[in-house]
Amino acid sequence: MNSITVLCFIAVAVSVVYGSDAPCTNSGGHCQDDHLSCHNGHYQSGLCSGGTHRRCCLTTSSHTGTFSSGLVSQHCLECICNVESGCKAIGCHFDVNSDSCGYFQIKDNYWQDCGSPGTSWRSCANDLTCASKCVQNYMSRYIGYSGCSHTCESYARIHNGGPKGCTHSYTDGYWSHVTAKGCHHNS
Repeated sequence: MNSITVLCFIAVAVSVVYGSDAPCTNSGGHCQDDHLSCHNGHYQSGLCSGGTHRRCCLTTSSHTGTFSSGLVSQHCLECICNVESGCKAIGCHFDVNSDSCGYFQIKDNYWQDCGSPGTSWRSCANDLTCASKCVQNYMSRYIGYSGCSHTCESYARIHNGGPKGCTHSYTDGYWSHVTAKGCHHNS
């Protein structure tokens, strides 16, 4: 019995010492020795397992790249992006039962519904061009199904509330946040 307790203690101690790289990768970065160059990004401490020189290389979190074209206007995409992340690649955060990632705080199911562009959900969500393409694809897929008009308001409310989000009153508050970023019904 005592040997089992000792083994359990050792296993817990090892996992505490070595930790996980998940906080870094979930934020859209990768762990590496900080003596190496972090191309187009910056280092953040405390997100990687290992020694003090092993840090998370996060890509630049400012609005870089371009919005994909499609049904949703560039201005409307920018307003939604600003509501969701300040239009930055902010990585993934737990939100309503699952992670939401990147510029538009896209969930895995949303990414699958938009056709799974890019190489992975998390990397796409943290790339402005790929993430906005996902939003455009999602709107193309669901705007006809929703019965809603082709307006910025409908797109924003669908983005927030799912395929029929524009018909649900619980997305009204989200639309208010989008209008506060400078968009209107026909933006």
